[in-house]
Amino acid sequence: MAKIPMGSFGNALPQVERIQMPQRQDLSGALNGIAQNVGQAVQQKDEVQRETEASAKRLELYHNQLAEQEAKIKLDEVLTRDMSEQLTLVKNDVSNGEYNAQEGDEALRTWSSAKYKEIENDLPLHVRPQLKQYWDGHVNQQMTSLLPLQLRADAQKSIALVDRATDIATRYDRARGREYIQPYLDTAQMSEAEKLERINKYETTRDILEVDDRIAVAVNGKEIQDLNTLISDLDSGKYAHLDGSVVRQKKNQALSRIDAINTKLKVEENKRIQDAGKVFNEFKSQVLTGRMLEDEYRNNIRDAVKGTEHEAEFTFYDKHSANFQSFGRLSTAEMQKRINQEKANSKNNATSDAVNEKKVLGVYESLYKEKLANIKANPNQAVKEAGLEVHSLTALDLKVNPSDFIKNAIDNGSSQLALKDANLKLMPISAEELPEVKKAFDEKNVDQKLEFIGGLIQQSKGMKDGRQIWGAILNQLGDGNQNYVAAGLAKQLGFKSDHGRELSTSIVNGTQLLKNKQLIMPKENILKAKFNEYLGNTITGTDANALYQTFKAVYADTLNERSIQHKTTDEDPKSDVLETALSFATGGVYTQSGKQRVYTGDKVSDWKISKPYGWKDEKFDAYLDKGYPQLAKQTGLTVNELKEFRLQRSPVKTKNGELQYDLINERGNPLVIKDVQWRIFLPGVSK
Repeated sequence: MAKIPMGSFGNALPQVERIQMPQRQDLSGALNGIAQNVGQAVQQKDEVQRETEASAKRLELYHNQLAEQEAKIKLDEVLTRDMSEQLTLVKNDVSNGEYNAQEGDEALRTWSSAKYKEIENDLPLHVRPQLKQYWDGHVNQQMTSLLPLQLRADAQKSIALVDRATDIATRYDRARGREYIQPYLDTAQMSEAEKLERINKYETTRDILEVDDRIAVAVNGKEIQDLNTLISDLDSGKYAHLDGSVVRQKKNQALSRIDAINTKLKVEENKRIQDAGKVFNEFKSQVLTGRMLEDEYRNNIRDAVKGTEHEAEFTFYDKHSANFQSFGRLSTAEMQKRINQEKANSKNNATSDAVNEKKVLGVYESLYKEKLANIKANPNQAVKEAGLEVHSLTALDLKVNPSDFIKNAIDNGSSQLALKDANLKLMPISAEELPEVKKAFDEKNVDQKLEFIGGLIQQSKGMKDGRQIWGAILNQLGDGNQNYVAAGLAKQLGFKSDHGRELSTSIVNGTQLLKNKQLIMPKENILKAKFNEYLGNTITGTDANALYQTFKAVYADTLNERSIQHKTTDEDPKSDVLETALSFATGGVYTQSGKQRVYTGDKVSDWKISKPYGWKDEKFDAYLDKGYPQLAKQTGLTVNELKEFRLQRSPVKTKNGELQYDLINERGNPLVIKDVQWRIFLPGVSK
C-alpha cells in the first residue's frame, strides 16, 4: 500500500509511480488462466460440500442404526425376561384350568399392552412403528402355544373328574356307584381302553373295600367263623377283580386277624378269671349299699364270674339282693329287731336250707354292724346310702362364705335326723373334713365366732330339732368342749349379767383366753372345789363337767374384764370374781330350807336348787309361796307336807314352755297321786 505522507495535507502532492501494463496477448492468457483456476476452485468447493453432507448423512444413519439396535435390545430384554415370566404364569394358569386359551390370550395381551406403554416413550420415534410391529409379532407368536395347553388341561380335568367320581362312587352301594361313574366316563377325553381301566379300578376298589369291611366287622365282633368264610370266598374267586397278589394279601390279613382274636380271647378269658373276684366284690358292694341294679349290669357280672370260684357267691347275692337292699334301708333298731326275729324263727322252725338261711342272717348282721358304725361315727355316709345329698364342708368355705357353710351344715344335720335312727350320733361335718374345718374355726377371733354362732341359731330358727343341729355343729368345732354350745344357748336365751354383758360373749372370750394361756388361773382342784361347793347337788356327771368348763371360761373373762390378775396358781379364787362368775355361768343356785329328809331319815339342811336364770332368792321365794298353796288344793296335802319334799328343776316344761319343779321324797321318788305326777310350775317363766 502507498504510504500517505504525514504533515500538512494542503501541501501534499501525490507521488505517482509508473506502472508497466502487460501486452494484450499476455493479458488474455492470464485472464483465461485465472478463470480456469477460479472454476477449479469452485468445483473443489462443491465436491467438499457434497462430501461433508454425505459424511453427515452417513453419521446420522449410523446413529439411527445404533438407536434402533439399542431399542431392539431393550425390547428383547423385556420379551425374554418379563414377557417370558408372564407367559409362564399364563401357561400355568391355562394348564391348571384357571384360564382357557382365549382368556389366556386376553390376559397376555392386556399385560403386553400395559408393559409396552411403560417403555414406549423410551424408544426412538422414527422406529416406533417397526418396533411395535416387532413386539406384536412376538406376542402373537406366543399365543399359539396356549391352545394345546388348554386341550391338555381339559383332558386332565376330565380324567380328574372321573377319578373324583370314582372316589365318591365308593360311598354308595356297588350298583349305585357304578351308575354314578358312567356319565363322567361318557364325556371323559380318554380312550376306551382307559375308560375300561377306570371301570376295572372301581370294581377292584369295591372288592377291596368289601373284603376290608368284612374283616373289620369280624374283628370287632371277634367272629372267627366269619373270617374263615371270607378266606373261602377269596379262594373261590368270588372277588374276581382282585389279582392273585391282592387275594394272597387279604387271606394273610384274615389269617393274622384270626390269630390275633384267638390270642385276645385267651388273654381276656385269663383276665376274666383273674378279675372275677374284684368284679364280684364290686357287685356285692352294690347290693349291700342298696344301689339299684340294672338287668344289663347283672348279666355282665354273671358272664364275668361264670365258671369261676365266685359264681356260686354271685348267684347267692343276686338271688337275695332285693331282701338285702330292703334290709339295708331299715334303721339300726329295726335291723336289730329283724335279726332277732330271724334268729327266733331259725331256732323254732325246722328248715330244709339251714345253711342258706344262716348265710342270709350273716349278711344281715354284717349290714347291721356296718350301718351302726356309720350311724355313730360317720352319719353322712349313712345319709348318702339313703340316697340323700350330703354337702361338702371345707375350711375354705368356712373362711370365705360362712353363711353358705352354715346353711349346708344345717342341711346335713337335718338329713341325718331324717334317718330317724335312735343310734344316730349327730355329726353334720364329716370326719375327714373336720380337722381342717376346726382349725379354720379356731383361727377366728371372738367376734367372728360369736357371729358364726348367731348365724347358726338364725338359720335354724323354726326348724324342728334346730337347737340339736346347731349344738352338734358347735360340739364338733369345740372338739368335745361344750363351751361353744353353752354360748349358743346363752345367745339364744339372751342371758346377760346385771351389768349387761352377754353371757355368750363372756364364754367365748374366756375360752379364747384359756386356750391362749393368757392368764394365771388358780389350780384346778382349788377352783373346782369352789364350783362344787356352790352347785352342791343341783347337777352331776357330764353335765357338771360341761358346766364347770363354762364357769372357768366366765371366771377368766371376768378377771380380764376387771383387769385382775393372779400372781401364782396357788392363790385362792378372787371372791368377788368368783361370786360373779358362778352366778353368771349357772344362772344362780337356791338353797331350800325346811324339813327335807333323805332315805336314812336324816334332814337335809343345804339342799340346792337351780333357779331361773338371774333370779334373786326373794323373787324365787315369792313364786314358791304362790305355788305351794295351789298344789295343796290339787293334791290334798298341806303346804307344810309339801315343803318336806325336795325341789328339783324338772326336765319337762309345760306345753307353753314354762319351767316346772318336781317334788322328790326322801327316797328320791317324785310326788305321784293317783298316777299323776305333781309339780310346781312358774307361770310365764321359760328360762
